[in-house]
Amino acid sequence: MHPLKSLAMAVLLLGLSACATLSPQTNSQPTPNFDLVSYFRGRTYAYGLFEGRDSRLVRSFTVVADGVQSGDTFTLYERFLWNDGERQTRTWVFQKAADGHWQGRAGDVDGVAQVTTFGNAMRIAYGLRLPFGKSTITVHVDDWSHLFADGAVINRADVSKFGVHVGRITLTFIKPDQKRPIADAIAADTTYPASSRP
Repeated sequence: MHPLKSLAMAVLLLGLSACATLSPQTNSQPTPNFDLVSYFRGRTYAYGLFEGRDSRLVRSFTVVADGVQSGDTFTLYERFLWNDGERQTRTWVFQKAADGHWQGRAGDVDGVAQVTTFGNAMRIAYGLRLPFGKSTITVHVDDWSHLFADGAVINRADVSKFGVHVGRITLTFIKPDQKRPIADAIAADTTYPASSRP
């Protein structure tokens, strides 16, 4: 098949698959295995941004999270510092359900957050209450995280209301003492052109 036809077919297939409903089984890689407690136990740092519905940057923020396990309960304490100086906190309490999956609750979460993991992917779906005038509104958050071999996690959370996209949160999580075997191997690889190395 002609290369351009092959490329067009690949783009078409990607477009069709993007229209399908995503699940951790269809939106993950086999390794590394992403486990909620194993990863978030202890101290984790994150750096993120919020984009509006037009993909324009609205705000950025830094997170420090501390995870503590006690039996079938895992508590994640999050502290947020926004670029405009606002400070926020959120405490997630995750409980192991009968089916083995985790369910999470937090003060600004409407109902129960459902956690699903498969391979290197974790998905958390929940309603989030946001201040709106003297009241609050609830938006739906479809939160996806993917774990890399070096211990970094890329997180993307799409925010919607009545099925209409209203924004996206993108985060990078890192573990402060995590070894970086892949990154270190690339840095030490002398097969790269000299012009690309410091």
